[in-house]
Amino acid sequence: MHKLYCVSWQSYRFFVESAAVLLIIVVSIVSGCSIQLSPAYDQATLTSISDLNVKTETLLASLSHGGTAGDFSKHKATYDQLIGGFSAARVATASRDVPAPSQRLLGIAHLNGVCGNEPSNCVNPTPHHLDKVIALLSAMRNTHQQGELVSELVTGFNGQGGFKGQYEIEMSRILVFETALQR
Repeated sequence: MHKLYCVSWQSYRFFVESAAVLLIIVVSIVSGCSIQLSPAYDQATLTSISDLNVKTETLLASLSHGGTAGDFSKHKATYDQLIGGFSAARVATASRDVPAPSQRLLGIAHLNGVCGNEPSNCVNPTPHHLDKVIALLSAMRNTHQQGELVSELVTGFNGQGGFKGQYEIEMSRILVFETALQR
Protein backbone atom coordinates (compact mmCIF):
# COMPACT_ATOMS: atom_id res chain seq x y z
CA MET A 1 0.00 0.00 0.00
CA HIS A 2 2.82 2.35 0.83
CA LYS A 3 4.39 1.92 -2.63
CA LEU A 4 1.08 2.77 -4.26
CA TYR A 5 0.94 5.98 -2.24
CA CYS A 6 4.46 6.98 -3.36
CA VAL A 7 3.66 6.28 -6.99
CA SER A 8 0.46 8.26 -6.64
CA TRP A 9 2.35 11.17 -5.08
CA GLN A 10 4.92 11.16 -7.92
CA SER A 11 2.13 11.03 -10.47
CA TYR A 12 0.35 13.86 -8.70
CA ARG A 13 3.53 15.96 -8.59
CA PHE A 14 4.17 15.34 -12.30
CA PHE A 15 0.57 16.30 -13.06
CA VAL A 16 0.84 19.54 -11.07
CA GLU A 17 4.14 20.53 -12.69
CA SER A 18 2.81 19.71 -16.14
CA ALA A 19 -0.32 21.68 -15.46
CA ALA A 20 1.76 24.69 -14.38
CA VAL A 21 3.76 24.64 -17.61
CA LEU A 22 0.58 24.18 -19.64
CA LEU A 23 -1.02 27.10 -17.80
CA ILE A 24 1.93 29.34 -18.71
CA ILE A 25 1.62 28.35 -22.36
CA VAL A 26 -2.14 28.90 -22.41
CA VAL A 27 -1.85 32.30 -20.72
CA SER A 28 0.77 33.32 -23.27
CA ILE A 29 -1.43 32.27 -26.19
CA VAL A 30 -4.63 33.77 -24.79
CA SER A 31 -2.92 37.06 -23.96
CA GLY A 32 -1.92 37.35 -27.60
CA CYS A 33 1.73 37.33 -26.63
CA SER A 34 1.29 40.73 -25.03
CA ILE A 35 3.25 39.55 -22.01
CA GLN A 36 6.83 40.70 -22.36
CA LEU A 37 9.34 38.21 -20.98
CA SER A 38 12.57 39.73 -22.32
CA PRO A 39 14.09 43.19 -21.98
CA ALA A 40 12.92 45.96 -24.28
CA TYR A 41 14.58 46.43 -27.67
CA ASP A 42 17.25 49.12 -27.79
CA GLN A 43 18.43 50.23 -31.23
CA ALA A 44 21.55 51.90 -29.78
CA THR A 45 22.65 48.63 -28.16
CA LEU A 46 22.17 46.63 -31.36
CA THR A 47 23.98 49.28 -33.41
CA SER A 48 26.90 49.41 -30.98
CA ILE A 49 27.26 45.62 -30.88
CA SER A 50 26.97 45.41 -34.69
CA ASP A 51 29.68 48.04 -35.12
CA LEU A 52 31.96 46.19 -32.69
CA ASN A 53 31.28 43.00 -34.64
CA VAL A 54 32.49 44.58 -37.91
CA LYS A 55 35.65 45.85 -36.20
CA THR A 56 36.30 42.44 -34.64
CA GLU A 57 35.83 40.60 -37.92
CA THR A 58 38.23 43.10 -39.52
CA LEU A 59 40.82 42.41 -36.82
CA LEU A 60 40.39 38.66 -37.26
CA ALA A 61 40.82 39.00 -41.02
CA SER A 62 43.94 41.11 -40.65
CA LEU A 63 45.44 38.49 -38.32
CA SER A 64 44.36 35.43 -40.29
CA HIS A 65 48.01 34.71 -41.06
CA GLY A 66 48.96 35.08 -37.40
CA GLY A 67 50.70 37.78 -35.43
CA THR A 68 54.06 38.32 -33.78
CA ALA A 69 55.16 40.18 -30.69
CA GLY A 70 56.82 42.65 -33.07
CA ASP A 71 53.56 43.61 -34.81
CA PHE A 72 51.44 43.56 -31.63
CA SER A 73 51.83 47.32 -31.14
CA LYS A 74 50.00 47.93 -34.46
CA HIS A 75 46.95 46.07 -33.11
CA LYS A 76 47.05 47.00 -29.40
CA ALA A 77 44.70 49.99 -29.75
CA THR A 78 42.19 47.87 -31.67
CA TYR A 79 42.24 45.15 -29.01
CA ASP A 80 41.74 47.78 -26.29
CA GLN A 81 38.89 49.43 -28.19
CA LEU A 82 37.11 46.10 -28.79
CA ILE A 83 37.53 44.72 -25.28
CA GLY A 84 36.46 48.07 -23.80
CA GLY A 85 33.52 48.36 -26.19
CA PHE A 86 32.25 44.85 -25.49
CA SER A 87 32.73 45.44 -21.74
CA ALA A 88 30.61 48.61 -21.94
CA ALA A 89 27.95 46.71 -23.92
CA ARG A 90 28.00 43.97 -21.28
CA VAL A 91 27.39 46.51 -18.49
CA ALA A 92 24.57 48.14 -20.47
CA THR A 93 22.83 44.85 -21.30
CA ALA A 94 23.27 43.44 -17.79
CA SER A 95 21.61 46.50 -16.27
CA ARG A 96 18.44 46.25 -18.38
CA ASP A 97 15.19 45.76 -16.55
CA VAL A 98 13.86 42.22 -16.76
CA PRO A 99 10.03 42.33 -16.99
CA ALA A 100 8.07 41.17 -13.95
CA PRO A 101 6.38 38.16 -15.66
CA SER A 102 9.77 36.67 -16.50
CA GLN A 103 10.93 37.18 -12.90
CA ARG A 104 8.03 34.97 -11.76
CA LEU A 105 8.79 32.37 -14.42
CA LEU A 106 12.41 32.23 -13.30
CA GLY A 107 11.17 30.99 -9.93
CA ILE A 108 10.12 27.69 -11.52
CA ALA A 109 12.75 25.12 -10.56
CA HIS A 110 12.70 23.32 -13.94
CA LEU A 111 13.56 26.50 -15.82
CA ASN A 112 16.45 27.25 -13.50
CA GLY A 113 18.05 23.95 -14.51
CA VAL A 114 17.83 24.92 -18.18
CA CYS A 115 19.30 28.38 -17.56
CA GLY A 116 22.41 27.21 -15.74
CA ASN A 117 23.70 28.96 -12.68
CA GLU A 118 22.15 32.26 -13.68
CA PRO A 119 18.40 32.10 -14.35
CA SER A 120 18.40 35.53 -16.02
CA ASN A 121 20.41 33.95 -18.87
CA CYS A 122 17.09 32.61 -20.16
CA VAL A 123 15.49 36.04 -20.54
CA ASN A 124 18.61 38.18 -21.07
CA PRO A 125 21.44 35.98 -22.41
CA THR A 126 23.46 38.77 -24.05
CA PRO A 127 25.63 39.64 -21.00
CA HIS A 128 26.64 35.98 -20.62
CA HIS A 129 27.72 35.72 -24.25
CA LEU A 130 29.47 39.10 -24.10
CA ASP A 131 31.51 37.75 -21.15
CA LYS A 132 32.67 34.95 -23.42
CA VAL A 133 33.55 37.39 -26.23
CA ILE A 134 35.56 39.55 -23.82
CA ALA A 135 37.44 36.51 -22.46
CA LEU A 136 38.12 35.30 -26.00
CA LEU A 137 39.47 38.64 -27.24
CA SER A 138 41.56 39.01 -24.06
CA ALA A 139 43.08 35.56 -24.62
CA MET A 140 43.77 36.40 -28.26
CA ARG A 141 45.39 39.71 -27.29
CA ASN A 142 47.59 38.02 -24.67
CA THR A 143 48.63 35.28 -27.10
CA HIS A 144 49.46 37.90 -29.73
CA GLN A 145 51.46 39.99 -27.25
CA GLN A 146 53.52 36.91 -26.37
CA GLY A 147 54.25 36.36 -30.07
CA GLU A 148 52.43 33.02 -30.17
CA LEU A 149 49.46 33.94 -32.38
CA VAL A 150 49.83 31.46 -35.22
CA SER A 151 47.29 31.44 -38.05
CA GLU A 152 45.68 28.17 -36.88
CA LEU A 153 44.83 29.80 -33.55
CA VAL A 154 43.06 32.62 -35.36
CA THR A 155 41.24 30.75 -38.13
CA GLY A 156 41.25 27.21 -36.78
CA PHE A 157 42.00 24.14 -38.82
CA ASN A 158 40.25 23.93 -42.18
CA GLY A 159 38.37 27.11 -41.36
CA GLN A 160 36.73 25.66 -38.25
CA GLY A 161 37.41 26.56 -34.64
CA GLY A 162 40.10 28.96 -33.60
CA PHE A 163 39.42 32.38 -32.12
CA LYS A 164 37.37 33.34 -35.18
CA GLY A 165 35.07 30.31 -34.99
CA GLN A 166 34.52 30.67 -31.25
CA TYR A 167 33.90 34.40 -31.62
CA GLU A 168 31.35 33.89 -34.38
CA ILE A 169 29.41 31.33 -32.33
CA GLU A 170 29.03 33.76 -29.43
CA MET A 171 28.38 36.77 -31.64
CA SER A 172 25.69 34.98 -33.65
CA ARG A 173 23.87 34.17 -30.40
CA ILE A 174 24.09 37.81 -29.32
CA LEU A 175 22.89 39.21 -32.64
CA VAL A 176 20.03 36.73 -32.96
CA PHE A 177 18.74 37.57 -29.48
CA GLU A 178 19.17 41.34 -29.79
CA THR A 179 17.52 41.38 -33.23
CA ALA A 180 14.64 39.22 -31.94
CA LEU A 181 13.89 41.87 -29.28
CA GLN A 182 12.84 44.14 -32.14
CA ARG A 183 9.18 43.23 -32.17
